[in-house]
Amino acid sequence: MTGKTIHILTSLVIGAAAIGNAQVWAQHDEHGQHEPEETEFAMPTTYADAIDVIHGQLEKIDSLIDTRQLDRVHAEAAIIRDVANTLARLALDKDSGIPREAIREINLTARDLAAKFDPIDEAGDSDNLPGTEKVYGEMVALFEILKKHVPKQYLCPMGCEPGKTYNQPQACPVCGMQLKLFTNKQYSVEVSSTGGTIRAGEKTTLTFQIKDPAGGPLRDLQVVHERELHLFMVSKDLSWYVHEHPQSQTDGTFTLPFRFLHAGEFVLFHDFTPAGVGMQVVPVTLHVEGTPPPAVKLAADHDLTRVVEGYTVHLDTHGALVAGNKAVLAYEISRDGRPVSDLEPYHGAMGHLVIISEDLKQFVHSHPLGDDHQGESAHDESGDAGEHRDHGGVASGSHSSIVSFQAQFPTGGVYKSWVQFKHRGRVLTVPFVIQVGAGSDHHVDTDHDHH
Repeated sequence: MTGKTIHILTSLVIGAAAIGNAQVWAQHDEHGQHEPEETEFAMPTTYADAIDVIHGQLEKIDSLIDTRQLDRVHAEAAIIRDVANTLARLALDKDSGIPREAIREINLTARDLAAKFDPIDEAGDSDNLPGTEKVYGEMVALFEILKKHVPKQYLCPMGCEPGKTYNQPQACPVCGMQLKLFTNKQYSVEVSSTGGTIRAGEKTTLTFQIKDPAGGPLRDLQVVHERELHLFMVSKDLSWYVHEHPQSQTDGTFTLPFRFLHAGEFVLFHDFTPAGVGMQVVPVTLHVEGTPPPAVKLAADHDLTRVVEGYTVHLDTHGALVAGNKAVLAYEISRDGRPVSDLEPYHGAMGHLVIISEDLKQFVHSHPLGDDHQGESAHDESGDAGEHRDHGGVASGSHSSIVSFQAQFPTGGVYKSWVQFKHRGRVLTVPFVIQVGAGSDHHVDTDHDHH
């Protein structure tokens, strides 16, 4: 709708589309009369789902106006009318989360929205474009009023309290991480490079454009552990790993000068936190031209002690790791046979732990338990693969040679982990390959567990 398109942006609560009584909607026949459509529509059974349906129908009407198919507006508007007529009842449901004082406005606004069916149907039937656009604009304005009453739900992305949600952003009472908005909207990242083609051994500048769920550039990011964007890059076989921090630019993009030393497929995990929404992890696959080295077979380490740059790091998993169970991964650091108890903060934490499954579908970026938990199993805390831990504060220094993390693995299999510490100005990166038993293959519900 050139020059007149009304963009509808909404962030709606996820929920399985509730199935209610099926309705059959009408369309025009060749003589201009309405006749039943072949498809059926399931009436929503929650207020949030009903708003989602109306939003979708308004977008369809917008598209029909753009393509001047005004005679087809009837069927889409009929769905809006009938769904609008259920809104007051759905809002009154004891589990709707909508305050009683909002019911009157919902009732009156929904009634006005339903009443727009006749005028938009009449305008469409008479091929009256200005009239159809006018009524459509009025419907959008009413929808915006109804949309604001959709209750927002926040939950701990670490899965600390399964099924537990909150109606406002706050810190998780279990792990201290900021709760995440429960939404079905997905963020994306567009990665480009100078020259277009990335070649092994050649320096390039990578540019990262973070986009919101509507496809627009995202600028409002929170600083988490001293950075707006954490970038974790791995080769497809997980034999190579780096943790970088692209620099923000005035146009809202991020850039990183970089040289890939070998060719092949790489996966870039972008960890960022939109204000008011919570942490997001977006993976992007990147191809580097050239002849790639042979793939390295991933095999679980039997010896969980590794020496890196003169430091000895031992991993204690507190027993077998099993999918669905909370796990504590404790790293003990020593040098020349003596415990290293004076670690320095690295980007606001006493350590960073990244774990990625062999198939690259599960990802976790975790930070240590608080200093008061170091060396303990701390079974009252939780985490899960596919999520990010952030205790908010900046660590001031370590007084223990043991740094503990928590994770919860949604599926069994082989995972590779990289833990990073800083000591006397040097950053140590220590890899381990770990085996997770199948268990019940418990799945923790997250927004990005397909990553």
